[in-house]
Amino acid sequence: MTLIERIRDLQHRAQQQAARQTSLDEVKKLLPLLQQARTLSEGLATEVQQLRLLRDQGLVLPNPPEATGAALRVLGRLRERFAQERRAERLTQRQDWEGLQKQTQEVCKQATQGLNKTWRDFVTSAYSGDNPENLERTLAPTEGNRALLSRYRETYQRLIGLARNRPVGREDFEKVREFARALNALHQGFDLNVPDAVSRFLRGVAAGGATIDLLTDEVRAWLKGQGKLEAYRIVAGTSTP
Repeated sequence: MTLIERIRDLQHRAQQQAARQTSLDEVKKLLPLLQQARTLSEGLATEVQQLRLLRDQGLVLPNPPEATGAALRVLGRLRERFAQERRAERLTQRQDWEGLQKQTQEVCKQATQGLNKTWRDFVTSAYSGDNPENLERTLAPTEGNRALLSRYRETYQRLIGLARNRPVGREDFEKVREFARALNALHQGFDLNVPDAVSRFLRGVAAGGATIDLLTDEVRAWLKGQGKLEAYRIVAGTSTP
């Protein structure tokens, strides 16, 4: 090999080394951006998975987040510039990269809010009957009703509690439906045919003491028919000075 050939060979190797170093430097610049993009992608993937789960169960999905359009426009500009020249600075110039992160995070936030509301609405609308508090105000406090109301309240709270956590599978939807069916069955067991006079008397007793005028003949007859007449005693109230 002549001297000129050796010089050319060394020059070629130097160029290759410089190109490798340039590529290595570019990779170092791109890696943080890749990690940021991966984090954004994972956040979106979580919401997409939730959306598919709700859709598969027949729920009406919320409208796309308002921030979606802005995020797509920024992404379009970045893709166009990077396709022309695959360098990190093509992504970070003009603050578009920061804009993409901001808009994508906003899309995730809005999507989360919309999907969470869709799930909560599904849970709260699964059962259209009375909540325990309203039912207790209108229900005659017989022993049977009180015992049933305790089970009703527990089941109702378990149903409503499901709205606090996002569903992870079809079994969560089935739990909602199971609790709704259980509440319907329990509601059918309540004694709703108690006479108004009896209901007022029992409510007075439950409140700490019924006045004697509430113990009507109709109430006495009902208590006797229930075998509960001897369960109540007339006690004089304590007068206040």
